[in-house]
Amino acid sequence: MLTTTTQHRTARRPLFLLWGVLLLITMAELLTSVVSAQGGLLAHALLLVGLTLYGASGTLDENRKLALALTLAPLIRLLSLSLPLTRFPQIAWYPIVAVPLFLAAWVVIRLLGISRQTLGLRVGSLPQQIMLIGGGLGLGAIEYAILKPAPLVSSLTPGSLWLPALSLIVCTGFSEELIFRGLLQQVAAPALGRWALMYVALLFAVLHIGYLSLADVAFVFAVGLLFGYIVRWGGSILGVSLAHGLTNITLFLILPYLARNPGALAGVMPWAITIGSGLAILAIYMLLLRASITRVAVAPYAPTSAGLRELRHTAGLTYTDLAQRTGLPARLLAEIEHGLRLPQPDQVQLISRALGAAA
Repeated sequence: MLTTTTQHRTARRPLFLLWGVLLLITMAELLTSVVSAQGGLLAHALLLVGLTLYGASGTLDENRKLALALTLAPLIRLLSLSLPLTRFPQIAWYPIVAVPLFLAAWVVIRLLGISRQTLGLRVGSLPQQIMLIGGGLGLGAIEYAILKPAPLVSSLTPGSLWLPALSLIVCTGFSEELIFRGLLQQVAAPALGRWALMYVALLFAVLHIGYLSLADVAFVFAVGLLFGYIVRWGGSILGVSLAHGLTNITLFLILPYLARNPGALAGVMPWAITIGSGLAILAIYMLLLRASITRVAVAPYAPTSAGLRELRHTAGLTYTDLAQRTGLPARLLAEIEHGLRLPQPDQVQLISRALGAAA
């Protein structure tokens, strides 16, 4: 009994550590935004060093993998605080921060051996992914009502709009979704189980404390949670990346300009927001329906070799992909699939969750 209790405490300790990291990142963001940017810079630097040392020590289990992926969170703030961004126009800040962040994310992805499909770098159901994009108009309108930022462009002509729009799509939409919904959400699943989506959404929201708006932090948390479920149901970050980019285009480019320069486009925007949001809601419903069907289908088949093989092939996952999502050894998964080993109930739950069967 004493041995069992000790093992349980040892297993739980990394979970408290990971939630403690989230609390420390929150405190570092508050320190940066409210008290002292220099103090926040130091706090994030210490977090980066601590997470790196923990992730690099011992066996690279699911908790250390998540710790290494979490190094990108303080790195985001370190880049935004240490780079000489004020020397450049605000719209140029995004690519200046995104380029080194992309490189760091690539290093972590290669180090952890995560495949493109596991990251959600696939098309998925293209019609539904395209329909999701329109939701960015509605989300951008809501966040604009909260923040009311100044416009980043002097006109809405194609010549003045295309480069800032592309910058926001690639450097905020794609980069943030790759890191949060692609990398962190997948790495967090084996370590945190059903709390993974909430953990990543909270982290995503915490990094928006700098806007000094509690309403915006709550809104970003809700959007992060929604995007997390969309990626889980659809297996692709394509739609949410473009929707995220369109959210920021609406927030920083279109609506701020129209607020100061109302014109013909101002009358079109409510219709565009309504139609785009409606299509996105329909796409989310379709993804949820498909996930519900998968949940029913996986229950009787997950323990059997034929059922697991069929579901794995349908999801387009290799043994390595499934091992990354479940935290189970690829060799064990191969033995289960080929009928050489019966899975335990907890293993069935992990496999089902990885295949989109668990909410």
